[in-house]
Amino acid sequence: MLRRYVTSLVSRPKTVIVVVSVITLVLGFFLTRLQVLLDVDSQIPPGHPFVAVGKRVEKLFGGKYMTVMGVYPAEGTVYTPKILAKVKRITEAVEVLPGVKKGTVLSLMSNRTKDIHSTEDALEITPLAAKVPETEAEIATFRARVKANSLLTSLFVSDDGRATAVFVDFDDFEKAGGSKGLFLKLDAIAAAEREPGLEILPAGTASILYWLLVYTRRLSFLFALALVTIAYLLYRAFRTLQGMIVPLLTAIICVIWALGLMGLIGAPMDPWNMMTPILLLAVGAGHSVQILKRYYEEYNRIREAHPDLSPVEHNRQAVIEATVKVGLVMLAAGTIAALSFASLAAFGLPSIQNFGLCAAFGIAAALTVEMTFIPAMRVLLSPPSPRQTEREKRQEYFDPILEKLAQVIRNKREQPMLWVFIAIIAVAVVGMTRLQTNNSLGAQFFESNAPIHGFRMADSRLTGTRVIQVLLEGNAPDAIKNPEVLHRMDELSEFIARQPLPIGKLQSIVDLLKLMNAAMENTEAGKLPDTVQGVAQYLLLYSMGGSEEDLSRLVDRDFQNAVITIFLKTDDFAAMKALTVATTAEAERLFAGLPVKARVGGGVTNAIALNETMVRGKTINLIQISVFVVVITSILLRSLAGGFLVLLPLATAAMVNLGLMGLTGIPLSLGTAAISAMAIGIGADYAVYLLFRIREEFQRTGDLREATAHALTTSGKAIAYVATSVGAGYLCLVFSLFKVHVLLGVLVALTMVVSSGATVAFLPAVLLRLTPRFLKRG
Repeated sequence: MLRRYVTSLVSRPKTVIVVVSVITLVLGFFLTRLQVLLDVDSQIPPGHPFVAVGKRVEKLFGGKYMTVMGVYPAEGTVYTPKILAKVKRITEAVEVLPGVKKGTVLSLMSNRTKDIHSTEDALEITPLAAKVPETEAEIATFRARVKANSLLTSLFVSDDGRATAVFVDFDDFEKAGGSKGLFLKLDAIAAAEREPGLEILPAGTASILYWLLVYTRRLSFLFALALVTIAYLLYRAFRTLQGMIVPLLTAIICVIWALGLMGLIGAPMDPWNMMTPILLLAVGAGHSVQILKRYYEEYNRIREAHPDLSPVEHNRQAVIEATVKVGLVMLAAGTIAALSFASLAAFGLPSIQNFGLCAAFGIAAALTVEMTFIPAMRVLLSPPSPRQTEREKRQEYFDPILEKLAQVIRNKREQPMLWVFIAIIAVAVVGMTRLQTNNSLGAQFFESNAPIHGFRMADSRLTGTRVIQVLLEGNAPDAIKNPEVLHRMDELSEFIARQPLPIGKLQSIVDLLKLMNAAMENTEAGKLPDTVQGVAQYLLLYSMGGSEEDLSRLVDRDFQNAVITIFLKTDDFAAMKALTVATTAEAERLFAGLPVKARVGGGVTNAIALNETMVRGKTINLIQISVFVVVITSILLRSLAGGFLVLLPLATAAMVNLGLMGLTGIPLSLGTAAISAMAIGIGADYAVYLLFRIREEFQRTGDLREATAHALTTSGKAIAYVATSVGAGYLCLVFSLFKVHVLLGVLVALTMVVSSGATVAFLPAVLLRLTPRFLKRG
């Protein structure tokens, strides 16, 4: 059936090329509709309880786009007229930005920051800083008032006075400028006040998204670099322009089809599926090498066997024979690759799902183009000249290695290769036991990358920028005014503060009430009102001194819901998880039986949810891929043993990848989660192609050793070129300087080396020990 298809196709090559060109032009038009989407929500599992709590907190109190504008003098304190004037100007500039959420701009110089104090007649609530203090006496008085209100002011000024901050949140991120413009606006405000010896650094979601956009935009340059790199490798593979241009053109068409479909269906590009073009470029070019390498073999064989035929007929028959003999392998390998990437939907993470489905369609498109465009184009091109065929046979760097392996097989000395790979697998298993999940900021960015510095400064000199939130949901309005509820909130805060973790600050309505009660009774802060009426009176007094928005980050308007916000000075995953587990258990104990339900989530608990989802998704994904490989190749080879033999080098590559990550401390993160699927999806054709070629040679020679040795020097060469193309293409990502891209480039390249190496060394050694019966079938 395949022979009839190919024969029919090469009889009308121009029609095929026209059809492919039309489809390419149509899908190319939809490239203009591609959009880059940078959204933190696409990186977290939407159904996880922690994420659900975070979404509820965001809806009630905001905080998704909270940004800290840290002010860090190199020497002295912030309590100088000059620095306080800068803080005031920054505060005023931030307040008028579009999209700012009312009541969220807080700083030492903000009108919303209150000085709560008592007089002989009453409790007074006034702005902490009506103006910038100028004299030493005014500075001393101001600093004393900051200390007296430290339950509130410690959020944005350090105890030693060496750092302060302006806090701001946005309820309309796009109106504020989005990932493209908001950080630049904030940085421009900061830049206007910077001077030698004074750092002013924004830190928050806006800065992360901006730098993600910067690194994402670099991928267009990296794609061009990968294109040039692969073009060079293709020229080395064939030593002719034809041999370089046909695979390269095929790969570019595959990329256009995949991206065009994304534009057609409105699927967004993000920092993770933006790497899909490089993947498809490498895979498309690699697969084309396999079919064209076989074409040159068949052309030389047919020319020698039938010298009476014309070169044009030699060319036509070589195209048919090469496509028929490689086509089935390509269909099987392409199906495995497409299903492997599609299986990434098991992760339940929008970013990974988009990448998997985009890559799956791209692989299917590559398969379609390779089985139509390449035969049609090759049959239209002039036959290779004797000089070109001789150039194609020239040895490359890996040819001596393959010849050496073939000689080892012929001399029956393959057993050491078995022990070497068994030892490698054993070491990898040890490494896998050390593998950890981590989706912190440090897992995405190098310490030298721009976004990190602002966060690290906030961690070391302020209260930190990462939060865990405890949502209190009452069953009726005014539930939060219940003194018992408030006392339990205070107990929970004290419990959290006692944990052996770097906690920068806890913030809740309790702080405000304790401060007001202390001012009223002229005692140290620490006691809450005992009655509902007392709580209501204090809240009424506070609202008279400010506006409704002043409390909006702490309680809702009906006092039915409240939030305790825990500011952390670390992004260490183990510490964050320990605190979350302990807080959840204590909150359940304290609020049992009360008309308020307490739930933990939001902030950095999203990373915990992501880690849990990834571990489960990774396990399911590896099982799915293994089943795909075994089932498809077992059917193809008509042997269950054959299916497991194909899985052997792929499993070896996946284990070495995970083991190396464990041994070197590279965590399983959003950026590295898909590598196993890529290793198996891309590398599946290596083993399938080699086994088919061994079986074909065994039918011809009747000698399994000779068949294996010959397959290594023919198919092994194509495998080496494919692995080199994919690995070199991905290695270009190291120039991104984005940690996710750098790790992905290095690990995929390494995986290609291990996968191809296991295919040409480990698999033949195992095969010769088992001598499976399916190789004897036609």
